[in-house]
Amino acid sequence: MRVDLVVLGGGPGGYSAALRASQLGMKVALVERKRVGGVCLNEGCIPTKALLHSAHAARLLREGKKLGVEVEGETKINWERVQEHVKGAVEKLVGGVEYLLQKSGVEVITGEGKLRGDGKIEVAGEVIDSRWVILATGSRPAELKNLPFGGRVLTSSRLMFAEKPPASLVVIGAGAIGLELATAFSSFGTEVKVVEALSTPLGGMDRDMAALLLRALKERGIQIFTSSFVETGEQGQYGIKLRLRDGRELEGELALVAVGRSPNSEIFQGLLEVDQRGFLRISGNFQTSVEGVFAIGDLAGPPLLAHKAHHQGVLLVEELAGLSPGKMGPIPMAVFTEPEFASVGMSEEEARQRGIKYRKARFPMGANGRAVSVGEENGAVKILADEDGRLLGVQILGPGASEIIAEASLALGEGLKASELAEAVHVHPTVSEALMEAAMALEKKAIHIINR
Repeated sequence: MRVDLVVLGGGPGGYSAALRASQLGMKVALVERKRVGGVCLNEGCIPTKALLHSAHAARLLREGKKLGVEVEGETKINWERVQEHVKGAVEKLVGGVEYLLQKSGVEVITGEGKLRGDGKIEVAGEVIDSRWVILATGSRPAELKNLPFGGRVLTSSRLMFAEKPPASLVVIGAGAIGLELATAFSSFGTEVKVVEALSTPLGGMDRDMAALLLRALKERGIQIFTSSFVETGEQGQYGIKLRLRDGRELEGELALVAVGRSPNSEIFQGLLEVDQRGFLRISGNFQTSVEGVFAIGDLAGPPLLAHKAHHQGVLLVEELAGLSPGKMGPIPMAVFTEPEFASVGMSEEEARQRGIKYRKARFPMGANGRAVSVGEENGAVKILADEDGRLLGVQILGPGASEIIAEASLALGEGLKASELAEAVHVHPTVSEALMEAAMALEKKAIHIINR
């Protein structure tokens, strides 16, 4: 087979690259060992958000009395229907991508692709001859040596598609995956405990915002143990007992290990340069150590985010096609807890460590009309700017944070000042007004708080 481009891996980075290449007139082959969509659509981002939506509905029903809505009888979880909702979302979106690939003329090859020493991809003994190769094989859950997967020790995908919600759950790792599933299962009635080695969740997030998030999660009934390490785990017939380094013991029906992800780079060992963490070494245009072979997404290094992989795939293909190279703007992140957390740019701790002189302002969700009206007052918007008022970073904790962060990402990428962000007229009443007022507070012009 002869094509212009072969993409190895059909996740968000891989299928986006394949579709854009086809739009640009390239003949494209996409090799995927399972089903297109990758971990994100099949086992990660999409099913998790569908699960969280069902969990949110469960919480609203239980707390309806506070809002004047009373439901007779006990709130019951129909797990079979929950799973139908989750799997339905996956099927619809994966089917949509498959349809787009087919209609775009992308040749989808199901099988285990291998990179040869000559830079070609081989599948089931057949060599695909191509001008370019894009590697987008993604990542997998990282495993703890002292608590390997198996039995009652689960990956996130196994927990999401479990036969029923456990009565109790110990989550090891307070990253995005751990906290999202802790939020979901807590809302389903599971007793949840979270163990985190760092002093703050989410890989050392801004300490001010971390304190607010931890308080909000604890109010949801989630127990969180920071600066804690799991030494051993003992599985039994009905549960698992974990011993922490300080001697404390935690018990649960199941344990979720969510301590990060490892790149799927082992198939390239000896063929491409790999760093100590297992990521492929790439140059500024995603070129690996072999000419004509490129790497994007999780395989190419952190942050391990689907939207980063998508943008890298599109930018790379456009460059290969000879178009003027676009730019990769600041990469935001979001965690779909309740409340949601999202950020872009620097945290206060990072700015301090880098010796950057900065100014900061914070606007509480308790002073935002929309947040108060929907009963989501636990949160704030925090803005960092340099001495000239130019944005350095934005942190948002509150309802819809994952949507609002896009505005902050655009402002940061365009080098705007906080004052320019404040000049944009925001709809009232919306949570986005909190972003505007935080920008105003930086200049001591906020209306709904006392400026200090």
